[in-house]
Amino acid sequence: MTAINPARLKVQAAELSAHFYDPDTFLSKLHTLLDFYAVRIRKTSISRPSLILRSYQVAPPVLRAVERELKEALNTNPSQGLLLIDALWEDEWVETRTLAVDLLGVVPPINPESIFKRLSSWISSSSAEVIRNILTTRGVSRLRSENPNLVLDFFQDLLLSPGKGNRQAVLTGLVPFAEDQDFDNLPIIYKLLSTILLVEEKGLIKEILVVLKTLIKRSEQETLYFLERQLATAAKPRIIRVTRQVLTAFSEKNQAKLKKTLQNYR
Repeated sequence: MTAINPARLKVQAAELSAHFYDPDTFLSKLHTLLDFYAVRIRKTSISRPSLILRSYQVAPPVLRAVERELKEALNTNPSQGLLLIDALWEDEWVETRTLAVDLLGVVPPINPESIFKRLSSWISSSSAEVIRNILTTRGVSRLRSENPNLVLDFFQDLLLSPGKGNRQAVLTGLVPFAEDQDFDNLPIIYKLLSTILLVEEKGLIKEILVVLKTLIKRSEQETLYFLERQLATAAKPRIIRVTRQVLTAFSEKNQAKLKKTLQNYR
């Protein structure tokens, strides 16, 4: 892998951004740049039954430099930016799809539906976990900051459609909301989490635990009440399991309360 010289990388990214209005040329030049910074030992493929994504394994600063150079053009002409974003997504490399998601996350949300339409399609078509993990986080970063309610409405719509992938995407997308100290509508997070717990009987334990542990840090008492309600109203095996697995994140006093409640579900 070629060592990153920040000054040189900035020039390279600026030269690449000059092709903003020509997606085909941009992609060609982008691959040249990615190959320049690629891991030389081997390139990898992320294989799934419906998709194979290749990767140059470039260091994160490379894509961040490209994104920075494109921000001005994106703000000036978001419609053209969406054309470039679509071309990047269709290219089926880890790096091009990562850049597509990151650019979608910073494009001016003049028409939020156009952003959500892309995300919904990408969630249903992408089976590469490295990409799925950023779709509802980095892919909505600007919208989450400027209009969080729209993003949460989108999450609710995702849960109306069947599929584990949608529920996984929502769980991943809830974490930044739970982490944001300025976001105070925690009840909507608990509502969405409750929907997932009730609908999906198996799986997604890892994602659920991340959301719950983040919520415990934000509001331990509300999360305690939430779990007690879940146990009282549903007590499904998965709810019992995740409750046991987050016990140590609570204070000793609240651990004792939950343990007492769990005794009814041995």
